[in-house]
Amino acid sequence: MVFQPRLRLVFAVFGSLLVAATLSCGGPGSKPQSMTRLGDDAIVAGGSAYIRDSIMGDLIVASGDVDFLSATGGDYLGAGGKQRIAGQIHGSLRAAGGSIDVRAAVDRNATIAGGTITVDSTAVIAQNAYITGGAVQVDGTVRGGLLVSAGSVTLNGVVGRDVEITGGELRVGPRAQIAGNLRYRVSPEEVHIDSTARITGTVTALPVGSKWGLRRWLWILGVLLAGAVVVMLFPGFMSETAGVVPRRPILAVCVGVAVAILAPIIAVILAITFVGLPLALLVVATYCMLLFMGDLPVAVWIGRRLLGARGSSTHYAVVLAYLVGGVILLVVGLIPVIGNIVMIVAAMIGIGAILIRGWASRSQQAFQVR
Repeated sequence: MVFQPRLRLVFAVFGSLLVAATLSCGGPGSKPQSMTRLGDDAIVAGGSAYIRDSIMGDLIVASGDVDFLSATGGDYLGAGGKQRIAGQIHGSLRAAGGSIDVRAAVDRNATIAGGTITVDSTAVIAQNAYITGGAVQVDGTVRGGLLVSAGSVTLNGVVGRDVEITGGELRVGPRAQIAGNLRYRVSPEEVHIDSTARITGTVTALPVGSKWGLRRWLWILGVLLAGAVVVMLFPGFMSETAGVVPRRPILAVCVGVAVAILAPIIAVILAITFVGLPLALLVVATYCMLLFMGDLPVAVWIGRRLLGARGSSTHYAVVLAYLVGGVILLVVGLIPVIGNIVMIVAAMIGIGAILIRGWASRSQQAFQVR
């Protein structure tokens, strides 16, 4: 919960975490590719996905390594560590992962999130493009508008309408052509626009607001207090979950990363059919709750380590441990780059610890019933 106000930066760094997580599942010993047909649609899963067959409808891909060199009659929805997307997509492109390389012709919109994102010079997006990531490079053609939020943005392609950039660095190259306006929210010293770039409309530097104004601090305080309320409601469970963190950290982070990657994919798959829509809503609600509570167990564990005997398992001691640990996480999160990574890892460990402890409680109840 402590990291919630920094979602924009978290999503940018999260792509890098996806690389490590998904590629670790895509080695030589991983499961082979499997394809399931649902009418004209297709669902592909496996350690490595190499798609050459044309898909009449939508294509859903979940894999550590995706190589798409075909055509879809509908949308492309992909999640994976590395994605190379070429061919023809007659619908919209939606992709999330660690490294995404787009070389396809897309008839509608493109929505992309990841660590490193490249829109190659051969790529053509017929409508709008919405991109968020760590490092983004756009060399291709976007006939509609372009909206980018990233740590580093390089624009050296063609855009048919307005461009809006939010990030830490902006470079507009000599081959850039923007038929509309360019607006950016980037520090002036980090903006480099080549003199030969062709921009038809106006160039506007939007104000770069203070990262830590009063409103932001009040929001963080509210989130911290909301976490305290959750811990007060479930002190026993949170105390036991915090105990999982030092005992099984590797398993916890693996479970957390797996849930963070697979839950949205499962929700989309379920939502395809009307019968599965209620289950999809349940998955989304559970997923949001886990993201909201993710770093609570880690905060409790940190607080206990600092408080020593005072961080016992009593009702108020658990809340006090959370508050101390939550403040520590918040301070660490202020460190550029490293802080964001720490916060993401803490959230993944916390989500995994919650699920591990929940499964253990369920097993104990089942044993008692027998």
